[in-house]
Amino acid sequence: MDLVIVGSGVAGLYAAITAVEHGHQVTLLTKDALADSNSWYAQGGIAAVGPRGTSRGDEVASHIEDTLTAGARLNDPAAVRSVCSSAWEHIEALIGLGTTFDADPAGDHPALGLEAAHTHPRILHAGGDSTGKVIASTLIGVCRRLAGQGSLRILEDAFVTDLVDDDGVITGVHYLQAGQCHRVQADVVLLATGGIGSLYEWTTNPAGATGDGAALAWRAGALVVDAEFVQFHPTLVRAGRFMVSEAVRGEGAVLIDGNGRRFMEEVHPAAELAPRDVVARAIHHVYAMGGQVFLDARAVEAAKGRGYLARRFPSITTRLAALGLDLAVQPVPVTEAQHYWMGGVYADARGRTTVPGLRVAGETACTGTHGANRLASNSLLEALVHGFAAASTLGAADARQASTPIEFEYVFELDGGCRETPAVPLTREGLQDLATAQLGVERTGEGLSQAATTLAGALAGSGAATRKEAELRNLITVGRLIAEAALARTTSIGAHYRTDTPDAVTHGPRVRTGFVRAAPTPPPPFTGTGAEDNHLLLTGTPNS
Repeated sequence: MDLVIVGSGVAGLYAAITAVEHGHQVTLLTKDALADSNSWYAQGGIAAVGPRGTSRGDEVASHIEDTLTAGARLNDPAAVRSVCSSAWEHIEALIGLGTTFDADPAGDHPALGLEAAHTHPRILHAGGDSTGKVIASTLIGVCRRLAGQGSLRILEDAFVTDLVDDDGVITGVHYLQAGQCHRVQADVVLLATGGIGSLYEWTTNPAGATGDGAALAWRAGALVVDAEFVQFHPTLVRAGRFMVSEAVRGEGAVLIDGNGRRFMEEVHPAAELAPRDVVARAIHHVYAMGGQVFLDARAVEAAKGRGYLARRFPSITTRLAALGLDLAVQPVPVTEAQHYWMGGVYADARGRTTVPGLRVAGETACTGTHGANRLASNSLLEALVHGFAAASTLGAADARQASTPIEFEYVFELDGGCRETPAVPLTREGLQDLATAQLGVERTGEGLSQAATTLAGALAGSGAATRKEAELRNLITVGRLIAEAALARTTSIGAHYRTDTPDAVTHGPRVRTGFVRAAPTPPPPFTGTGAEDNHLLLTGTPNS
């Protein structure tokens, strides 16, 4: 079978290797270099419960429960069980491919760290605070070797503009490379393009995180679900636009305000190790009151000895030093920033979407693993598990068939198609200002309504004559999906927090939001506008 993979993060790379091992013909496209992905920048680690003797009394059941709790139980329990129970076999597979994880002091087993909302230390790291980079480097090396053997075709600097639609079946991609438009055919297309961070002013994502996969799938008629759930990481260093890993707080660092007061103890029993949405909102409130927030790790250095933080977090230490900052001797100013999208293109356990011939994996996909809020260090894990699943099941008789999504009790049709909406020009900077203000850590019904209207007009006025324009169109598309979903969900839950309904639901029935285009048509040529996007809102309690 011919497989085209779009994206070179952990999900895409691992899927490429898996597909080649299963005898498929694979073409891997990425819009920049292979190393330009969200995965490359993942500092924290990868969560996994190992066999007895390596897990310090931890159990897979505990990992499952922590994931469900963090996700406010909007997760798909079957997806959570699959990801958590298969974690260690993928760790072993990475080791077999050449990945070296940090070891415990005895050198007998991988060192296991603690991060927010985990009840046990179960986070593996590589290179201290460079886990994503180490894993991605290993996978890139394997892919380069396969390409050298003629088993894998790699196309870098190849920006996918739209999917090839043949009577409702995806049969390839259109892409732009060196100023020229090209097309590559496939039996199955797997989208693994990563996140949406460039929608916001402040993000931990690289600039290339423009929601391409979700927008491509949406235009092709795929169901997009849980779009309202956007995670914000609590500790971004604004001056350098880089994240300080959650693992620093796992080691014992605390958050203080400008007066040196530790404030998280008043917010949540787990203090700095509360779920990310809780910590991010608390930081947001301090800044909203005119204060400042600092990450203070001085006590960690004092307790564990001089030089400990530099050894444990070499990349963070180096980047802070370039700004004249040192975790070991001074509090470091931090703020919340967009980090991860729990929503995405609906996918079943094999990565199949509601469109025949189209699969998704990684952050592009919404498998239900994360629910309303992702547990720390579960993203690399899910990318591995579902990247593998999407590629290893291509030999099935129904490999090209669409997935049947969870049935919803209620289906609502929303008015609105961009054709009737006045076009509103919007720059990327203007879009980021809008998203940060209205689609951020805290939201209101009024703000969401205004954002949805503005984004509908912006989409009507968007073009796609260049990569820059196409990326902006993709970001506007994702922004509109987030606004509409957040407007539809009138209760606060997980990472979705509305100040007009502030009494957050800790968990509830699995009520989910979903969007499809009302009458999907073949995507326009690259030079078209792609302005039509009438949609349905599906929201309700799943029957299953």
